[in-house]
Amino acid sequence: MRILVVGGGIAGSTLAVALRHAGLDPLVAEARHSRDALGGAFLTLAPNGVNALRAIGLGDVPSAADGFEVSGLDMHNARGRRIAELAGEHDLDRYGARGVVLRRARLHAELTRRAQAAGARYRFGARLVDLRHHAAGVTAVFADDETVEVDAVIGADGIWSTVRRLTWPDAPRPRYTGIVDCGGWTTVDLPDTSRQQMYFGHRAFFGYVVRDSLAYWFTNVPRRDEPERTEFDNLDHQDWMTRIRELHAEDPAPVRAVLGAANRSLGAWPLYDLPDLPTWHTSTVCLVGDAAHAVSPSTGQGASLAIEDAVVLARHLGEGHRPETAFAGFVAERKTRAEKIVRFGRQIGDRKASSAAGNLFRDLTLGFFLRMGAKAAREQYAYRVPQRPEFPYGPGATRA
Repeated sequence: MRILVVGGGIAGSTLAVALRHAGLDPLVAEARHSRDALGGAFLTLAPNGVNALRAIGLGDVPSAADGFEVSGLDMHNARGRRIAELAGEHDLDRYGARGVVLRRARLHAELTRRAQAAGARYRFGARLVDLRHHAAGVTAVFADDETVEVDAVIGADGIWSTVRRLTWPDAPRPRYTGIVDCGGWTTVDLPDTSRQQMYFGHRAFFGYVVRDSLAYWFTNVPRRDEPERTEFDNLDHQDWMTRIRELHAEDPAPVRAVLGAANRSLGAWPLYDLPDLPTWHTSTVCLVGDAAHAVSPSTGQGASLAIEDAVVLARHLGEGHRPETAFAGFVAERKTRAEKIVRFGRQIGDRKASSAAGNLFRDLTLGFFLRMGAKAAREQYAYRVPQRPEFPYGPGATRA
């Protein structure tokens, strides 16, 4: 089967490894010009994401990408009082893994290296512009006028998916949430934190975790009007950090300490919500990861769901079915779980808005909400990719 994976990020590169394990020979088309060009700051890979990597022999990837373990959350109000907690000290016993904080670029580069080592072919600088469907399959057309003939196209190209737009021109578009995310890491004089520390600040939400005197931090900047797609491409870091410090000027000391030490944000990224799609596949095209179900960063599940998608889809394709049958089985297995987590992420995002009356109500009710969240987290973390003997070939082997 000739398979084109559009997008070589976390979902696409994990899928490439899993497909090679299934004895298939994918071609990965990545618009960026190298495997090290991925942006972003950092992410948390949840226990279910770690276990999904283990299912395809990539359990050592988080440590190889210099990740560190963290479990649980402490939630604070604008005065610094802890108003709720989500314990995670027993995650290893309960789920077989702990969450891991990783720099996004390092995780992406490590997954790409593993995919290439397994024999997956990559074309960098390959920007898809058209998909032409015909009786023999699909012709993928790229911006440099190169074409590729394939039997199946998998869109792993993110929330602004070109594959989704070309296949379903009338599909819902991403909706701006009114929040711009930013963050990075900086050396600080603060103790290590075993849990992530979250603050509902006076004017913006802030989070951080410290390991070996290095703070990984983020903040959600409220902004009513939607930024232009390229507005933050050349960020004035001094001006931006001045604005961020002003937003948090009245917030608790740890927040001010982290921002006082930080001299830049790695970028600024408007957050979008993708409405539920009626379908994720046709007879020859399938979506995975954020292209199918963009998840709020508030869930800590975006990368984990993408990795799960990749492992499950490779299993269905590796069973030897026609693409349409494999895609239908994949969607039947994944859509309900993913969309439930997306809905939960929207609920969390709604609680980050700040107002005097709203903050008081949130402080009073957050414990109850987090108890519900703890139940949801247990369901999310406990998930294991169903294992069957569908990966008999091993990386580097191609099924005849």
